[in-house]
Amino acid sequence: MKKLVLLSAFIASTFMANAQTAGKIFVGDNQGKPMQLGSDKNMNTVLEATKAYNAVDHDAEVALWSDEFVKTGGESHKKSMATLKSVTNKPMAMLPIKIQGSSGEIVMVQSTEERVFKNGSKQNLNLFELFYIDKAGKISNMQQYVNIPATNEYGKTSGGKYISSKPGSESDGSSLQFSNRGEIAAMENLAKAYNAMDVQGFTSLIADELTIEGFDGSKIKMTKDMIPGIFAQYKSLDWKLGLILPFKLTNTDPASGILVYSTEKRVMKDGTVWDKDLMELFGFDLAGKINSITQFSREKTKK
Repeated sequence: MKKLVLLSAFIASTFMANAQTAGKIFVGDNQGKPMQLGSDKNMNTVLEATKAYNAVDHDAEVALWSDEFVKTGGESHKKSMATLKSVTNKPMAMLPIKIQGSSGEIVMVQSTEERVFKNGSKQNLNLFELFYIDKAGKISNMQQYVNIPATNEYGKTSGGKYISSKPGSESDGSSLQFSNRGEIAAMENLAKAYNAMDVQGFTSLIADELTIEGFDGSKIKMTKDMIPGIFAQYKSLDWKLGLILPFKLTNTDPASGILVYSTEKRVMKDGTVWDKDLMELFGFDLAGKINSITQFSREKTKK
């Protein structure tokens, strides 16, 4: 990927060096317009900004920004810089271009970056960035595209390992990745309906058949028509979510598993109280409905 982007930049540079214009804009206000080479002056402005960034010098960097860019992004940039112990951005290639007829320019930059945070975390990134330079020579905006190396300490799109009870099966050894099909909202709505003993709200979130492996080793298959009878046992329910972690196996269908840490207090109509810390695994089927719950419990942690 690095070589491809770098080669593309040099090819574009060669074509534009031998022609007044090259390329084409396909969307937006400049649709249909070609591009031209920009100036080394604006490229040097970006290099100065990079130098200030590597020195973790917020003030020196934003001094190269336009007033509007400082207004919209200065405060968030300052907060971000305050988290850094050190940063090393190393440009690999730069190409200044301009849209024909435009007074501003764009400096395209391919680089690598190493960040060390004050909290001890480390991050390595491969970057492709677009720096927009206005007619006054100030950086007026910036867009960043990130490729995360496999060796990065965090932020990867997949990780971990699933060890199947059937060694050698298709899923055995698979990595995991976050899932984002509405599972968090579903769990929050499930807790809300459960605590209110709202049968309709609860059943709308579960599959036609729900398999529950209880904390006591029991295993039951529950259908929606059984829910009213279960709620009828209780005087009150208080289920408090503490952590929701949605994930799925990498390169598989969208069925997901949701790890939930919580506390729950059940008060039965006969006065019996059940009060536990819980760790549960909720399974979501292809339709996005909860079809399984595997539950582990312990006595509540003493404050």
